[in-house]
Amino acid sequence: MGSILKRWLERFLGEEQFDEARILPEVIEDICMVARGSHPMEMVAFLTGVVKKQKGRKVLTIDGLYVKSYAASSYSTSFTTHDLPSTGVYGTVHSHPGGSNRPSRQDKRLFNSYGWFHLIVCAPYTRETIAVYNKYGDKIDSIDY
Repeated sequence: MGSILKRWLERFLGEEQFDEARILPEVIEDICMVARGSHPMEMVAFLTGVVKKQKGRKVLTIDGLYVKSYAASSYSTSFTTHDLPSTGVYGTVHSHPGGSNRPSRQDKRLFNSYGWFHLIVCAPYTRETIAVYNKYGDKIDSIDY
């Protein structure tokens, strides 16, 4: 599906709820800390935030992590969805203990199920090792953090 058609469908179907996205620096620090603490296992959390109008644009600010219990190994995580918040979840973040922050086929399935954008942080779990993807698995470079 072409990107113009994707954007039109997202707006028409109401899936895109913001014009711009930001992640607070404290959230980035928390992501890196949780990932380092989970090493050599993967970690997973949900990105929470709020959308507010700023200068005529809808701006999503990711201001927290929703960390729930999950099962983890060095190559995957699994979790249940029965206790996820019904609103305010805009995506996921998970770690890759190896040196790659590219999504796997399983990651792309996760992306398509939970929110608009997703982060993967790889070892050594720093701001520089975070990659951001949309729900289709396409890399995004336009999120401020």
